[in-house]
Amino acid sequence: MRERLSFVRIAYISLSTPLARKSWSGIPWYSLRELQRRFPDTHVIDTPGADKLVERLAVAERFGAIVRRHWIVSRYYRAVINAELERLQPDVVVGMAAAHKLALIDPKWPFVYAADALHGTIINYYDKYLRMSDRSKTQGEELQRRLLERTDRILLGSRWAADEAIHRYGLPSEQVEVAPMGANLDDDPGFSPAPVDRPLSLLFIGYAWERKGGPLILDIWRALRLRRPDVELHIVGARPKAAEGIAGVTIHGQLNKTNAADYQRFVDLYRQSHFFIMPSRQEAYGIVYCEAAAFGRPVIAKMTGGVETIVEDGRTGLLFPMQATPEDYADRILALWDDPERYQAVCRDARRAYEERLNWRSWGDVAERAIADARAGNAARIADAEADMSA
Repeated sequence: MRERLSFVRIAYISLSTPLARKSWSGIPWYSLRELQRRFPDTHVIDTPGADKLVERLAVAERFGAIVRRHWIVSRYYRAVINAELERLQPDVVVGMAAAHKLALIDPKWPFVYAADALHGTIINYYDKYLRMSDRSKTQGEELQRRLLERTDRILLGSRWAADEAIHRYGLPSEQVEVAPMGANLDDDPGFSPAPVDRPLSLLFIGYAWERKGGPLILDIWRALRLRRPDVELHIVGARPKAAEGIAGVTIHGQLNKTNAADYQRFVDLYRQSHFFIMPSRQEAYGIVYCEAAAFGRPVIAKMTGGVETIVEDGRTGLLFPMQATPEDYADRILALWDDPERYQAVCRDARRAYEERLNWRSWGDVAERAIADARAGNAARIADAEADMSA
């Protein structure tokens, strides 16, 4: 199938530009690279002008209106994208979390849609959408349904998102497939056993400190320090004032993985750590959990959203119910840490999960099958239509 499909022409459209690594946590960049590796005739339809305008108008979100889900915005994207599709004449269109751009495009193109989760799932999950007006929610749902009506295959990052999509939108199960996204790393860092000759070390990487469980992390660290006074906590990305000036807590600030020195620091921090900790209150997916698996470090997280597709409790990390206390976390962390054989087994299983599931090549395998199915389904529809005309 690979040899035949390598000549398929793909039009790729994403939520934000796939030409910059920092765009939407790197998901457009890395998914595009994987598609281009498999399908050299892949073309990006980028919409930077419209995207910048929508971002400027995003101030309206403070008042409960989501501009990118407005019909006027989607109609504008339809005009721009339809013109490019007519010029390209692709065999298949692939959209990455760009429902507002693609909901109204010409339905004649075979279409594969990928995302972390669908609109109805997201707005009823994240706190930041609680203030969204009923009108905006309704518009967003209408656009999402319009998109789904003309989508051949839907790839979602987690079983949670897939089950929600099937239930909420009444989708046939064969139309929806779980396609875990991968670690956003240019090179495989390889597996190095966690160092056991240094103090227990927790690593956090993220920016949304509050939502991603930052205050709870500090409480967990304090609970651990009561029992092990030398436990360390390293924070990358966020700069929480509550963590400043505390012995045993190091704030590293932002690290740019495209900068050689920053990337080496990023690698060193993972290799010196023993657990990656990010107990988010809401997390539709969580690319950083995949990155932790690439380094073979167990994840500490909450049972929420799509996390359970990435992290297997007791096997590749430790998952906790929403109501778990800092002491509950400390108990399980130390129980695993104090059992060196079991701890190293969890590290190896985390690495194995990266090798087998949590990488972009694995995502590409699912995407390639979906593209083949969408193309075949379109060919069958054309044949049926021609047969009807000649009858």
